[in-house]
Amino acid sequence: MNVLPPDDGRAVSRLLDHCSDVSRVAQARPHVRERLEAALGGELARRLVGALAGDHRLPARDLLD
Repeated sequence: MNVLPPDDGRAVSRLLDHCSDVSRVAQARPHVRERLEAALGGELARRLVGALAGDHRLPARDLLD
């Protein structure tokens, strides 16, 4: 489906304003790792990220036993 933008350009201007606002907020916040380390400490943050990022698949079971 092809939709043409409005001729007055207001929609494009608003979209650019919203994109600018989002990028400013993203730049202002510290990185998630820095926030986690500040809240929990370096060692606990490292262990938590390792546990969350690990392989959590169940091991294959031998159904013939």
